[in-house]
Amino acid sequence: MNHLIVVSTTESIVAEYRDNPIGLLLEYHNLNRPLDEYATAQLLIGMCMDSRKHLRIPDNFAFIIRAGGANLRYSEFKVSYAIAVGGVKSIALIGHNNCGMVNLVARREQFIQGLVDNAGWEREQAEEHFMHFCAYV
Repeated sequence: MNHLIVVSTTESIVAEYRDNPIGLLLEYHNLNRPLDEYATAQLLIGMCMDSRKHLRIPDNFAFIIRAGGANLRYSEFKVSYAIAVGGVKSIALIGHNNCGMVNLVARREQFIQGLVDNAGWEREQAEEHFMHFCAYV
């Protein structure tokens, strides 16, 4: 599949996701399914740290890892915990358009100057931090 599917009805959810945690996530968030009660998490959701992004899901339905650009790299232990201890068998990775973390290299100067102006960092320290950060993004 190389395109987005609008989920506006239960039938528009891809058949293999219906009646499992991914389908339920789509029903809760997109279709306003009444919120059920859960004693344990059903899935792991990886999503962007963007404060404007919220999900409509029940309490205890999912473990959520929020990271810039929904990048779960270096979150292996958290993912492993959700699987090994939490017992989840499904993972949903949710991104969004116009993410500020995409192509951060193009915003290098803004990033560095922001650390200098807003956090009082020395410019050299801010540049080193940016380079270290970009090495694993």
